[in-house]
Amino acid sequence: MPSKAKASPTLAVEPAVAAGAAGGAPVLGGLASAITLALTMFVEAVGYGVVAPTLPFLARSAGAGDAQIGFLVGLYAAVGLVAGIPFSVLANHFGRRALVLVGLGCLTLASVGFVLAPGYGWLVAARFTQGLGATAIWVGALTIAADLSPDASMGRSLSWITGAWSLGFVVGPALGGVGSVRFPFLVYAVLSAVAFAAGLVALPETGRPGVRTTLEGVLRVLKHPAVLASAVATFALSFYYGTIEAFGPLLADQMGVRRIGIGLLFAVAGLPSIALPRFTGMLADRVGDTRLIIAGLVYAAALNAAFLSLVSALPLWAVFFLVGLVEVLIYVPAVALLNRGMARDDRVYATASHSYAFSSGFFLGPLIGGFLKPLGSYPLLFGSLTAVLIGAIACLVAWRPRIEAV
Repeated sequence: MPSKAKASPTLAVEPAVAAGAAGGAPVLGGLASAITLALTMFVEAVGYGVVAPTLPFLARSAGAGDAQIGFLVGLYAAVGLVAGIPFSVLANHFGRRALVLVGLGCLTLASVGFVLAPGYGWLVAARFTQGLGATAIWVGALTIAADLSPDASMGRSLSWITGAWSLGFVVGPALGGVGSVRFPFLVYAVLSAVAFAAGLVALPETGRPGVRTTLEGVLRVLKHPAVLASAVATFALSFYYGTIEAFGPLLADQMGVRRIGIGLLFAVAGLPSIALPRFTGMLADRVGDTRLIIAGLVYAAALNAAFLSLVSALPLWAVFFLVGLVEVLIYVPAVALLNRGMARDDRVYATASHSYAFSSGFFLGPLIGGFLKPLGSYPLLFGSLTAVLIGAIACLVAWRPRIEAV
């Protein structure tokens, strides 16, 4: 990562590492590590997606109102606001691999909690634990994947990770529509336990355990223009999707869609992110991450402004497919932008900033939506989303010269 600070040993050797990777090193360190990383991200995404057709209805059955549902959905990400940087410090001290394994263990425990929860308070506790697990996985697994990827093909390499996550996002809602509202979490507990076992066997350690963390070093990373731009894009995206995940099921329910149908709608929304990540990653490598992010944000703002009209004019599955394009256009280049040129020891803090951005957006979107919806129903709700997306566009356009000058 470019900096005025004195170069560290890590910075000195990274060009050689990147050159070796570019010269034909296997994707993500080889078949075993690639499969394990992909499985880890897939499992995390299944847990993310399974809640759309389940958690709002579990909360409703426990007597929760709109604001409480919004809080419960957003709590998953709010945990990242507290845990992101501390987890990055732990990753540098104990290793990225250990953090991922802790995360998978938390997901297993949270799933059992959802199955057994007798009331709203227990749902909150399980959701909190799920948020801890997700944050640990994002900080640890995404950093490992970036460590194993050369700068020149960062977008294409990380597209395998985002693609695996997107596949999980498709499977999660579909699984959430099967059986009772608690049955999907029982299946997910088994799935996350399997991923934990695979991680014990095949997950590599790419960091240097014992690296000393300083506040100056963390702030230097967080102030970098590319890190800030990636954070803004990620915040806007997660604000958007967090709100859709919390209140999209309720809108579909009002239109007479059954719970299994709601799960399938969210599965359809994930299809573009399965088919297109590699293409989007190659496009980001070719035209630039920032340009592609801005284009994705413009598309998202236009789609969101017309959302309620589209719901009346098109089949719901078509509208949700259009929503799914937002993720693949913004998220893949945002992750690549975050990691290009980043020193290995600094990368974990950049990833933590990504976790903070995602967490704050995914928490605030449902929370604010829960307060706005009773005041102005869905028009006011979607109006707030459009405003957030336009603000992100303005930031990226203003910062683009600084990013490209580095």
